[in-house]
Amino acid sequence: MKRQRDLSKIFLGVLGALVLLAGVWHTANLRAENRLLRDRIARYESPAAAASPSSAARSAKPGAKNNPRALHDEAREILYAALSAATGKQVWFVTQVNDPEADLFQRELENTFLESGWEIAGSTESKNSLRAGIRVFVATDELAEHISIVVAGLRAAGFEVFAGTGYRAFYERQIAKDPNFSGVELMPEQDFVIVVGPNPPAP
Repeated sequence: MKRQRDLSKIFLGVLGALVLLAGVWHTANLRAENRLLRDRIARYESPAAAASPSSAARSAKPGAKNNPRALHDEAREILYAALSAATGKQVWFVTQVNDPEADLFQRELENTFLESGWEIAGSTESKNSLRAGIRVFVATDELAEHISIVVAGLRAAGFEVFAGTGYRAFYERQIAKDPNFSGVELMPEQDFVIVVGPNPPAP
């Protein structure tokens, strides 16, 4: 019996150490991912990048178009299940102006957020042309859990999503260098925004 108790203590000790190591690894991995996302957002939203076609557009065949984006039943269920894990949160949307496809798709996303317990704190149309696709801009350097759930849910539903942290500071630096910078401005109360640009061209 004593030997069994000793083995149990050893097993629990090893298990605890593994859990601790897993937590350390996850934290380090998340920090590394956040640094990478900040680097990507700087390149993705630089004035030069904003003025040039996206890589998707450059590789697309002339006139090639994707099917309109839509939340079909399975995708809606996947997104709903993910978002329900973080109910009671607020979300903001910015959508491409004068783009019926982007507007309809954004409304489908908005309805799914509402159904899963989120509050739509803001939904506006961009004054400037947006890059194609879905982007999630995070105000601070840290990727909060509810925002991580949003990104993961959208990706699990089958959509490509660009996500970047540290966006508020990045935007302020860009505006200081170029007052005409056409990025998406975050209001003080916004911790993130989902930007729905035009439908990306077909490859």
